[in-house]
Amino acid sequence: MPAGTIALRNNTATVTGTGTSFTTEIKANDFIVVIIGQVTYTLGVKSVNSNTSVTLIRNFDGPTSSGLAWTAIPNATLVGITAQVAADTAKAIRGLNLDKVNWQQILTGTGNVTVNLPDGSAFSGPAWGGINEELKGKAPLTNGVVAVKDGGTGGKTQADARKGLGLGTASVVDIMTQSDDATGGRAMTVGAFGLGATTAPTAPTDMYSLTRCGVYAAPGAAGINYFDQYSPVLAMVRYDNIVTYLQISPASGRAAVRGQSGGKMTGWNELYTTGNTTRSSDGTLKAASPIARVVKSQEFSAREDIAESGFEWCGCGTANEEARGIAISRQDTGVYTVDGSLGLATEGWRMMPPRDPDGSGDLGIVEAEEDENHVITIRLYRKKYMLTDDGEMVLTKGNLIDVPANSWIDIRLDMTPIDNEQP
Repeated sequence: MPAGTIALRNNTATVTGTGTSFTTEIKANDFIVVIIGQVTYTLGVKSVNSNTSVTLIRNFDGPTSSGLAWTAIPNATLVGITAQVAADTAKAIRGLNLDKVNWQQILTGTGNVTVNLPDGSAFSGPAWGGINEELKGKAPLTNGVVAVKDGGTGGKTQADARKGLGLGTASVVDIMTQSDDATGGRAMTVGAFGLGATTAPTAPTDMYSLTRCGVYAAPGAAGINYFDQYSPVLAMVRYDNIVTYLQISPASGRAAVRGQSGGKMTGWNELYTTGNTTRSSDGTLKAASPIARVVKSQEFSAREDIAESGFEWCGCGTANEEARGIAISRQDTGVYTVDGSLGLATEGWRMMPPRDPDGSGDLGIVEAEEDENHVITIRLYRKKYMLTDDGEMVLTKGNLIDVPANSWIDIRLDMTPIDNEQP
């Protein structure tokens, strides 16, 4: 490093030294190199005026600075560096020109082209134009397969392809329709055998011919062996001629089942439900149709279940849906009338006395009579026991009494039938 420091002033050609020996360390056409603010300045020397003064070839264009360390570079050294830089630059330009030629072939050529490498070797391969022609219209690969979004399946195997396309196991089975044989390994369409349909296929007129699992529409008035000719039919088949059937009437809600084994078919077995049974005053279940429950009055009755679901008040008592339209009235102590029906039921049980809900039996003796207008008069008597001349205790009627608050009289009626026939 030369001795001393130098000072430079912006836009002047004079270099002022402090402790310098310019006359022995530098001469005209040499170069002074300084670093100011991390910027390197190379300054050509025009003349050496003294040990502390030098004139530059041109004015200094950097910031005014002093106390600068400096380096002297002889003219011959800088010329050598410049020559090497020129040689390296020329070599680099030749390489760039070679790359330019190569890239022009790659970018604009077609088919295969030959590329000359800097070491003198050559390489042949497809130009981009040729590659473009090869790829034209072809989808890109993702992990070795064409993705679904690019028109592929997203898989290399059938299972992976189905997965990529979002297809489940049903995609590998054939479609089965109503007319197909019910064999395995196929998928049913909506509505096949009545499943998932808003209108089920019509069942055959003769139920003996209904031998496939499914849900069907009964054939209507022409049907044979049907519980209800207008009700949906559920057929459950074990195998040929071993079949069970279920029907539920849409009009009444009544349900029945039957079976077929070989050439024999059972009769219809009607199911007991809340639609065709009623609970008597002691809680036991009885077959029902139109039912009335008679009490002294709504205010006097202590039984909340007398107006349970399906029963509504109609005066001094309640009636189920099938007995809608009747009126129950209290005429006197223990005397009640039921008006608006066709009279007491002509089949099955007709009337039951009030019974103890705790299970101790009848709470009275009940009688009924019916006039020509089908008005039913009901009388409730106290239970009375008399000793006969033979020494036996005999149950007889005592005084008329009202229905106890904890019970009711059950009456089963005949009503004008409702036309439930459907098209």
